[in-house]
Amino acid sequence: MRDVAHNSRSRPFTLVACTNCREAGDSQVMDRLRHAVRSCHHGVMVATECLGRLLDCHPTSGLYAAVQPCTVDRRPMGTPVLLGPIVTEADAESVGAWLLAGMPRDGMLRVGLRAAPAPAPAPAPRRLPHLN
Repeated sequence: MRDVAHNSRSRPFTLVACTNCREAGDSQVMDRLRHAVRSCHHGVMVATECLGRLLDCHPTSGLYAAVQPCTVDRRPMGTPVLLGPIVTEADAESVGAWLLAGMPRDGMLRVGLRAAPAPAPAPAPRRLPHLN
């Protein structure tokens, strides 16, 4: 059992958190996420500006983040998981437990903590050729 826990904590990832679109009360949420990432052998947390092209952030509704599984040398591997809103410390603890478990796809991370992707931009109008 100990090897299983060690291996799951060794699953590399990068957690990218939007620090631009959050409320002041989110500092406890960030602290919980930082603690979880520090507990993972190959976890890295990046605080960045708005992830608007990736996430549909809302400043009044909590913290938004993306988790990118990667190799030990930080090469992206797989599809990023979009997270948010992470509103309460309990939400952050749930995300942290999911990270510590190795990001399983078994429903451990509840649906309400998975963020919707940013809306796709409207397609550019097509130019029609003039025939005269």
